[in-house]
Amino acid sequence: MIHQNNESPLISTHLRFPNVQEFLYSILFLVLVAGYLVRTHLFVSRAYSVL
Repeated sequence: MIHQNNESPLISTHLRFPNVQEFLYSILFLVLVAGYLVRTHLFVSRAYSVL
């Protein structure tokens, strides 16, 4: 019980930072996926316009 009480603030503060990192990484991943989809969409539209 004493160890849990001593570790709980460390765990809570330690868990906050990975959540922020996961949030930022998820935003970065979504931006990359959106850019990839836009590129493929533009490439496909150009290919169809050429055909």
